[in-house]
Amino acid sequence: MGSEPPVRGDRQERLFVRRRERRMTRTHAALWAFILATTAADIVLTMAGLAGGLPEGNPVVRAAVGSFGPAGLWTVKFAAMCWLVAGWSVLSDRNAAVFLGLFAAVTSVVVVHNAIAVLGV
Repeated sequence: MGSEPPVRGDRQERLFVRRRERRMTRTHAALWAFILATTAADIVLTMAGLAGGLPEGNPVVRAAVGSFGPAGLWTVKFAAMCWLVAGWSVLSDRNAAVFLGLFAAVTSVVVVHNAIAVLGV
């Protein structure tokens, strides 16, 4: 009675209905691998830079680290990955590839910048 979801016709209404299956194309897989590698490098270089006394350039990460320490960095990176997965899951194959590619490009620039700052390359 009260515990069952409302019925419309022969189907029960659901709050979340998966509209389509997300395919992992070869392009998406390559971009995901690149993003995970550059994100890991970004985290390591950021932690090394902070430990060496360098200031954090991203104001969001700076505020999170200032309030929560290293957990703030991990929280921001986790939130970014959640946002990335959510965007990837709802976009078309083409738009998802563009979305991942833009994120990969930005992360690459950040890693190169961090490497120059931390390693003095």
